[in-house]
Formats: sequence, structure tokens, C-alpha cells
Amino acid sequence: MNDPKSPQFQEFANEIMAAVNGAMRNQKNYINCTVIKLMPGSVVATVNMLFEPNSQVTQESVSSAITTAIQQCNNTNCGILAGAQYSETSLCAQNPPPCDTETTVCNTKDGSAICTCVTGYIPSPYQIKSCSACPSGSKAYENKCVPCSFGYSGFNCNDSSLLALVVVACVLGGLLLIVIVVAIIYICKRKKPDINYFSSPYSAGDYRTHWTSQEVGHIPRATLTSTSSHDVSGNSLEMSEAMGKGKGHSNGLGWVTLTNLASYDV
Repeated sequence: MNDPKSPQFQEFANEIMAAVNGAMRNQKNYINCTVIKLMPGSVVATVNMLFEPNSQVTQESVSSAITTAIQQCNNTNCGILAGAQYSETSLCAQNPPPCDTETTVCNTKDGSAICTCVTGYIPSPYQIKSCSACPSGSKAYENKCVPCSFGYSGFNCNDSSLLALVVVACVLGGLLLIVIVVAIIYICKRKKPDINYFSSPYSAGDYRTHWTSQEVGHIPRATLTSTSSHDVSGNSLEMSEAMGKGKGHSNGLGWVTLTNLASYDV
């Protein structure tokens, strides 16, 4: 009974399908039913009932038709539906599920599975049971792909490494700029040393003081005298002491006076 290909499964499944088809024969746009699996517990059958896509059938109408068929069969002992119990199950609970479990969320309405895209995915143009991811460098926004903001990349713009790199580069660049500005200001404001290329070993006070009196010998004055008693080119020098002002207070720098007293005969 666990093997859908076994004769026992096929025989019991055909009996169940015949009873369900009889119960649903009055439902508009009903197609057929299939037995998905059989489980122990007396016999527990999971059955799918198929309708046309444009059918107006609802979950309440299906439940009402099956319940009515079971009640009528109990009164007449019509076969497999006698004493049966009916319960509704979610279409999303089937295995395999009708919707992709990674990209969609499954919901049911009136017996139909509605596959809703999860965050980060957009509806696929090719099928309704799964959704598509946006390419790298874009993200899903209102069921369409939009470019990532600056600094973000990767799937659904979850990679922010580029933004972190830009921030670090800006911070380091700002610090470098501050260091350069501070260095320039320091160099400009640094006091240059006073360099006097005409320096003297004496201080300014030494120039303002008077020199002390010293006994320095005066330099004699030389007087050049030429007379006719000598030969024509004969010259004689007379050294005489020059009388300067402030005798005895000279700084040792004397002077020499040369006086030419020569006379010539024509």
C-alpha cells in the first residue's frame, strides 16, 4: 500500500477515485482526482481534486460536496465512503510543495497555491512557482531590479566592502591633509635665527665707552726743506713733532706732515 506502483495500491486508489468523482460530479469545471498516497490507520488516503483554471469552486463547496456524499453513503452503505471521515489539508503542505521553498512563500486560497516572492527576489517572467534574483550590483524593489546605492554591491546589495574602503580612504586622506597643513604652518611660523654677517667681537656698550688715557709717544712730523745751498736735487727732511690737541690723550695714531720748502733758481 506504500508503493504507488503495487497492484494493491492501484486497486484501492481506483476505488477511492471512483467514489470521489461520483461525489464531485455536480461541481462545475471539475476534472478528476488523483490519490497521492495511502497510509495505515485503517486506510488514510491523500487525494488531490483538479478543476479548470477558470473554475469558481471554493474550499467550502468542495467540503460540502464530500461531506454530503459520505452522509448519503452511510445511509445506504454504498461502499468505501461508508464511515469515512473527511478533513481539509493545505496545498502548501504537500510533498513536493507547489512553490519553491527558497524563493517563495506558499499560501492557499480556495484550493489554489499562491507563491509570493520572498524579500530580495522578483517574480519570474517564465513561471509562477518560483522567483528570480536580481543580478549582482542591483536589488529587488517593488518587484523590479534597481541599481545599488554607492558603495554597495553583490547579491541584493548586501556587500558594503566598497563603501568601507571609500570611508577609510577619506579618513586617511583627511588625516594626511591635516598633517601637511600643520607641517606648512609650523615651517612658516618657525622663528628664523638672527644672523648678523657684520658682527663684532665687541658689544654695543664697548662702543659707547671712552677709551682710557694712555701715555703713547707722539709721532714726529717730517718737514721736507730744499735750499739752494744744496745741489739741485738735494732735499732734506726735517722731522718735527706735531702738536695735536689734547696732548697725552692720543690713541696712538699720530700723523706726519710733509712740508716742501724747496726753492729753485732760474
